[in-house]
This record gives sequence, C-alpha cells and structure tokens, in this order.
Amino acid sequence: MNTMVNWQNPYAQRDGEWLRGNLHTHTSPASGCGQVPLARTLDLYADAGYDFLSISDHMTLTTVADDRLLLIPGVEWNAPEGLHTGIYGPALPQHPEFCRMTSQEELLAAMSEVGGLVILNHPNWTLRPHYHRDELFDAGPYDGVEIFNGVIKRLDGYEIATDKWDYLLARGRRVVGYASDDFHCERDLCQGWMMVRCAERSVGAVLAALKAGNLYCSSGVSIRDIRREGDIIEVETEDAQEIQIIGEGGCLVQAVYEHSVRFDLRNTVGTYARFTAFGQGSAMAWTQPFFTA
Repeated sequence: MNTMVNWQNPYAQRDGEWLRGNLHTHTSPASGCGQVPLARTLDLYADAGYDFLSISDHMTLTTVADDRLLLIPGVEWNAPEGLHTGIYGPALPQHPEFCRMTSQEELLAAMSEVGGLVILNHPNWTLRPHYHRDELFDAGPYDGVEIFNGVIKRLDGYEIATDKWDYLLARGRRVVGYASDDFHCERDLCQGWMMVRCAERSVGAVLAALKAGNLYCSSGVSIRDIRREGDIIEVETEDAQEIQIIGEGGCLVQAVYEHSVRFDLRNTVGTYARFTAFGQGSAMAWTQPFFTA
C-alpha cells in the first residue's frame, strides 16, 4: 500500500490551488523516439497553460531550467524485457546509476530508499512493455499506474487502464491513478493530464501532492472540487454531462446526468468508491478512490 495516501480521503488537504501538469514527455534526440526538440516541447506546454512538466526521456536524465514551468527530474526506465517505469524526483541527478540498472526489482527498491515517485506506465499498451495484472500486483514498491496514456490512442492497445487499476484496488494493492500525454510528437499534446492540488507552487509541493494522491486525471473534463465530509463525498465539475460512481472491482454503483454529484459512501459496492466524469465527445476525468476504512 502507498502509505503516503490518506485512502479514506485523498483530498483532505484542501489548501492551495490546482496545478496542471504532465510527467511523461519525450524529446528529440535525447529520447530516441521523440520527434520534437526540447526547446519546442517546453514552449508547447508553457503556451498550453501547464504549470509543471517532467522530461522523461528513455534511460536518459534530461536536465533543463525554464522560468515558465516547474520542471521535475524524470526518466522513463525500460527493463530489457519491457516493463516501462516512470521515475521522478530531485534525487535522480545524484543517482545516474538508476539508468544503468537492468532489474526493475532493484530499481523500485532504490527509488523507495530515496523517496522518489514511481509510476508503472501504459498498462494497456498491447506490445510487451505493457503490464499483465499479476505483474502489477506482484511488483515491488511503487506509487501508482497510468490509468490514462494519450499516445496509446494512436498505438496498439487501449489508452484507459482503469480495469487493471480496479483489479489492484479490489485486491488490496492501493495505488494512485495517474494520467499522461506520453508526448512524442505535437499531436500528442494535451491528450491527458493531471490536476494536482498544491499548497504552494514548487517542485517539492507538486511531488508531495502526486505521492499523496491529491490529484485528479483528465482527458478534457474539469473538476472544480472534490471533498468528503463524514460519509458524504461531493464531486463538482465545470462541464461533465454524466458522472459515474464506480465501486470495488469496477462495478457501476450509480450514474447521474449532472455537473455534480453527492454520494453516501455507505452505499458503495465493496471497500471503495471512485468517480468518473464524462464530458463532450470522449472527454473524461477520474478521481482517486475513497476507501471505507
């Protein structure tokens, strides 16, 4: 279990503002697969109104400064057999050996020691770098999984991985859900992002909120507020046309056709409830789960 998260209410810390960001970003030529130069990539995200970004080139730490964006050190680590893993945090520049590791088990243990953020990437990419359910369940310490990965919309597989997320949550592996563009070319911009509630605008505050699950994921729907008082959870959006309450294992508990919903957690199925909001076209947003205990 990710012990940084208040699993009864990941949104209990209500100070500050929502900051928009992406952690999974590739550039050219550093990543080997990115098609957009670093400077152009930074311009695109700054112009799109993002607050934080990580350049997570494959097996390469790309260090850069930009006064428009909070830049989080990051790497997409690749095991020889696949299993792509996003690793993030200020400790990475002091540990270049992480990029030379060939064992994911060793990597996850090392990242846990330095307090880094670890995300298992694109579980529903159907090529080998995706994760089977048992691999996600049995992996060493990590913070969460990408429940939305934008680049998979144009690759083999499915960009949404809430099925595997619910599999983990229902079996006691409590992990945070994250979203990303997995930016490789300009068409990948603004496909999926995270809105993180931070007490201040700093890299440290963003990372703390990411690890604590004080965020929602979006591919187009905006959420104004998420709050819990006692057993009552309220989710208020700007533009949702439908909000679904999802219980243990991915079971649909209730659907409302409004911008907001008020739900009594005692009415959920199983041990938790999470919320999926649907907007115009294929736009969606996802909250973190609220556990009953």
